[in-house]
Amino acid sequence: MTKQVLLKPQLIAFLIPTILLLSLVLLINSSLFTEHQSKLSTFITIDFIITIPLIYFLLIRKTKISNLTIAPFLIVCVVIASYTIPMANQDILNLAKTWLIPIVELSVLTFIILKVRKAIKAYKEVATTHKDFYSTLTETCKSIFPDTAAKLAANEIALIYYGFFNFKTISLKANEFTNYNGSGILSTLGALILVVGIEMVTIHYLASKWSITFAWIMTGLSIYSALQLIGIIRSVPKRPIVINSDHLLLRFGILSETTIPLDVIESIQLADSSDFNKEKGTRTLSLLGEMEHSNIMIHLKTPQHIEFIYGKPKLYTKLLCFVDDNQRFKTEVEQLLSN
Repeated sequence: MTKQVLLKPQLIAFLIPTILLLSLVLLINSSLFTEHQSKLSTFITIDFIITIPLIYFLLIRKTKISNLTIAPFLIVCVVIASYTIPMANQDILNLAKTWLIPIVELSVLTFIILKVRKAIKAYKEVATTHKDFYSTLTETCKSIFPDTAAKLAANEIALIYYGFFNFKTISLKANEFTNYNGSGILSTLGALILVVGIEMVTIHYLASKWSITFAWIMTGLSIYSALQLIGIIRSVPKRPIVINSDHLLLRFGILSETTIPLDVIESIQLADSSDFNKEKGTRTLSLLGEMEHSNIMIHLKTPQHIEFIYGKPKLYTKLLCFVDDNQRFKTEVEQLLSN
């Protein structure tokens, strides 16, 4: 049991400050505090606004928890103190509200600005060795933020970049293949944007009869979904499928991506949509199932992971995808396998 707790520093960083806060609340409601209210209020206030936040910071500084969480944690401590410490003994607490919180907010803003500057510098350094923007962006964000925050930041920036800024046509190398010209899949996703637009108008009209605020929230979510689809659609031509000497890099824009080492490939064959089934271990690269019009099927000896723009990676042992020049793709992969 002790070993399991030690392996979870994030859990410790949450439990210890929580226990300390509860202890202070219990102390304030005890007879001891009632008898020595004026003296204890000062020390308890210091514990709320300095001691416990400092302990929290020391606990998280070597974990994956962002240091930025110290700001909301401090605010939580101030709120709890405001509701538990008697109003007559809140002089120090009011002073903290006036000066300490603005200082913390300014510090957080400065920290974010420095992180952004560091990200720009790191991106320029990494970009010299990577061609693909999304891969470079993801690597840069991971060097600065925790994994979850890095993925979210990279995804949101990539959606904006591909959707509204990257208009340059890429030139394919001999080992790169397009995967969208003959499938009609981008047209399908474009039609989904139209559906989202129609749905947005309808839902907004119906929801506004119940709540204007809720209606605009739903409209905002619909607009965000449409922007996501635009970013994904426009990223597909920018991120081709690649055959490397020891692995395949299969991508459908920024929606999904997987790397398959050649030594785990059992076989590769031409396929069509009828080969798709929902059996466990079977995936399609674009996540659209039969609508992808797959023409390549890859069987693996051992399971591999496919990464998605959102959500957890999924295991697969059979992958279906669409490649425009599928015959040449299959031939070149088979040649590498035979060698």
